[in-house]
Amino acid sequence: MNISKEVKVGLLALVSGVILYVGFNFLKGSDFLSPNHNYFVVYNNIGGLTESNTVMLNGLSVGRVKKIYLLQNQGNKLLVELDIDKNVILSDSTAAVLASSSVLGGKAIELKIGTGNRVLQSGDTLIAAVEQNLSELINQKITPITENVDTALVNLNILIRKFQSMSNSIDATLVNLRNTSSTLNTTLEQNQNAIAGISSNLRTLSASLNDPQTGVRPMLGKFNSFADTLSNMQLAQTVERTNQSINNLNQMLTRINQGEGTIGKLTKNDSLYNNLNQFASDLDALVVDLKANPKRYVTLSVFGRREKKDSKPREEKQEKTDRQEVSRK
Repeated sequence: MNISKEVKVGLLALVSGVILYVGFNFLKGSDFLSPNHNYFVVYNNIGGLTESNTVMLNGLSVGRVKKIYLLQNQGNKLLVELDIDKNVILSDSTAAVLASSSVLGGKAIELKIGTGNRVLQSGDTLIAAVEQNLSELINQKITPITENVDTALVNLNILIRKFQSMSNSIDATLVNLRNTSSTLNTTLEQNQNAIAGISSNLRTLSASLNDPQTGVRPMLGKFNSFADTLSNMQLAQTVERTNQSINNLNQMLTRINQGEGTIGKLTKNDSLYNNLNQFASDLDALVVDLKANPKRYVTLSVFGRREKKDSKPREEKQEKTDRQEVSRK
């Protein structure tokens, strides 16, 4: 059977097209020999995700992005169809996390399988989640730094303004310092000889004070020994006098307790107390009699000697009167 060249070319083109289609889909991740399950995820923004991007589970490729649909009737959301190995069992709590697959910005979907109550079937919808990308992390870290830098720049500008306002005062201070330095130099030059003499005298004085024979140290040693001797002498005398006084006091107390001396007799003998009581009683009686008969003890002389002559008859008369009163009683 003869086949024409045109048929051969047509058959070759058809076979080549089939091989090209199968190879292209194979490179995209499609496997015609092992059918997979299809799942759907709805994102607000896919961030550059494209078809045939990898679907990962704990770092293992388990599928690919099969198709992306634009849902204009739902606010331009994006429906992503995932082609996942049928051997991977997903629960109703599984999340499809849109993550970065490389530093250059490649995208992939990372499956986070939770402990759900129901096993998903092909055609079910997964929970959508988005991982924070590197640029967002950098922005979060850089934003506080930029704010601090802005604050530091503002404070620096305020400080510069204050420094500019104080520049006149600083210039005046520097001028005064230069004038003071010049005046000090002039004074030192004028009194250089006097300063040299003072320095020489100080060196001489220092040398004399450091002399081991006539310096300060021998004098201090002698003064310390003299002070120690004087202190010891005074302390010994004071202690001796104190002991002597204590001994004398003890002897005096011992004599008083034994009844010796006036104070001892007063403490041991009550005769003085009795005599004093008797004296007080007699004195009281005398005072009473003095108030009752003052004429016995007090005489008033008007004419001197004549009063003396008449004093005896009056006394005799008073005695007679007293006797009569006694006899009547």
